[in-house]
Amino acid sequence: MRHHRGWCVAGDVDMFAVHERFNDKGEPMESQVFVAASYSPDATDYIAADEPEDDHDAWADYCFEASKVSRERILECVLSSLDTDESPLYALIDSCLKDPQEPGRARESITVLTSLGQAILNRVAASVDDQVNLRLAGRAA
Repeated sequence: MRHHRGWCVAGDVDMFAVHERFNDKGEPMESQVFVAASYSPDATDYIAADEPEDDHDAWADYCFEASKVSRERILECVLSSLDTDESPLYALIDSCLKDPQEPGRARESITVLTSLGQAILNRVAASVDDQVNLRLAGRAA
């Protein structure tokens, strides 16, 4: 038996061919195929129902009501919260007024932009939460 594939001749046992079909435990390699779909939840589990279900939980109610909140209402709430003295935009505006940027080539550090993005995300999440809680309170009354 030769150790290099190119040297195998008729009648020789190709030791590499055996290792291609079986793993070190002797199992066929086909048994090791990973199919992600068999371990993933069904995509329809994430779609909110059109109507609240009878066997619901609090999170399902919350998600259902969140899907009914108006985007324009959330935008209105977020923009009004950004028009306050504590707004993270004011620091950015003040910085641009103090050190103007070339039009079309504005630059800022990633840290400042990340903190601004996080502040806006927090306001969006809080606005959604407020609107959903108002809808849930109205439904309970």
